[in-house]
Amino acid sequence: MKKNYYLAIFYFLYSSLSLAQSIHPHQASAYAEVGVLGSTAERTPFWLRANQFGIIPLSAPGGTLRLGVKGDYLLTDTTSVRSFTHPHREWTLSYAAEGVGNAGKTNQLLLPEAYIKLTHRRIELVIGRRRESIGLVDSSLSTGSHSYSGNALPMPKIQLGTRGFAPLGRRGTVAISSMFSHGWFGKTPFVQGSYLHQFQFMLRIGKPSWPVRFYGGGLKNAQWGGRSDFLPSYLAVNGQLPSRLSDFPNVAFAIRTNGINNPRITAYDYVNLYGNHVGQYDFATELQMFRGFNLMMYHQHPFEDLTGIVFQNFPDGLYGIRLRTKTRPKSAFHLNTLVLEILSTVYQSGPPSKKSLTFGIAGDNYFNNSQYQEGWVYRNQVIGTPFMTRLADAKPEYRIGYVINNNRVQVGHVGLSATIAQKIELVGKFSYSRNRGTYQTPLPNSPTQFSSILQLGLPVSWLGGSWLTAAVSVDSGQLYENATGGFISLRKTIWQTPNTPTPKKPVGRL
Repeated sequence: MKKNYYLAIFYFLYSSLSLAQSIHPHQASAYAEVGVLGSTAERTPFWLRANQFGIIPLSAPGGTLRLGVKGDYLLTDTTSVRSFTHPHREWTLSYAAEGVGNAGKTNQLLLPEAYIKLTHRRIELVIGRRRESIGLVDSSLSTGSHSYSGNALPMPKIQLGTRGFAPLGRRGTVAISSMFSHGWFGKTPFVQGSYLHQFQFMLRIGKPSWPVRFYGGGLKNAQWGGRSDFLPSYLAVNGQLPSRLSDFPNVAFAIRTNGINNPRITAYDYVNLYGNHVGQYDFATELQMFRGFNLMMYHQHPFEDLTGIVFQNFPDGLYGIRLRTKTRPKSAFHLNTLVLEILSTVYQSGPPSKKSLTFGIAGDNYFNNSQYQEGWVYRNQVIGTPFMTRLADAKPEYRIGYVINNNRVQVGHVGLSATIAQKIELVGKFSYSRNRGTYQTPLPNSPTQFSSILQLGLPVSWLGGSWLTAAVSVDSGQLYENATGGFISLRKTIWQTPNTPTPKKPVGRL
């Protein structure tokens, strides 16, 4: 009897607390942002446009107008008895959309984000375009995740996966993060109707409360299917690339079916497992240190074929250290995060003439492909790290070779975020690179390049409360035109439902 009495009291308290939430199960807000972009050269400086999800024009000057909305709708009645007896099992529907209009040197109408997301416990289903960088890097300060960095406009996808790391078992010592997605490249000048396939699996050993945690896993992307009228017969049968559902296992699981006897399939398809495969291994160690400091050491190892899968292209990859403090800023200047990185993609399993490999063929030629000759690119932006550059991005004297004509690079990079006077957010990125081109078409004298940006974000009282973003970026070197550019914008929340916190612009986002 007494047990039921206590249960009734707990249920009453729980219902009272959750009633406020059930009164406002829908939280949403909308915003508008206006901004201007300028540069001393026609080309927008590197760090003003890189890893900005394709919304910053490649040419300056210009103006931008952005309208966005995002919200969450709780589908579960949190006042029910079942919700009390089975907590943390709510169903939530989330959505977001943003439209961007750019005018000036470049006129564009873009939709970088438009998705709905259904979440239950640790599982989520996402349909549409969503901003994301996939990999164990700091998405706001890094040079960018190797194969999917957030540099290009997000692609429309259907994605099923975990929401962060999902613990296995009650102890939570081991957790996984995984997703499987299907997307669409759409129509491009060279290939029409090709698809995107993605699969990620990441393992974490160690509870969030432990002082040491280990991570390991990888991401595999593939562009496959479609049609091209420009490919010779040894690359496509009557211009048609393998696009049927029966072809998908070859793409997803890297297996070979009866393609060698299939009149729809070329020998090139059979050898390369249908499509352009681009991926990375991720490894990291995370340390929880004294005074709230957190240190992560990470490595991304690239692969596009068997040579990379078995590490014959070592030491290529991204090597990084991230130092982060979780203490609240109390001083006039407080360093929040510091990122140090070295990126090298020079070796590529050796030159194409190398014959001594145990597996595969040397000369990996990252982000280029014989069938998908526009390269690992979406809407004129590199999908992976922006330091492997397109022919169109460089000075005229370096516009030689493949679409991705500079994939043998060495980069040293520093990124930092700080808080000034407890309210002004500062972001800085400083990168120095040596650019060797490709094995087939080296860039003369391996041009060097320095690119940097300083960005400030702060709340202002204008228009009843807004968020001001200002940035200055410098390019100095031989690969790009020397330029100094700037960006300034004002963002205002124009509508929000009751009890919805006012959203703040993400750190590092222009």
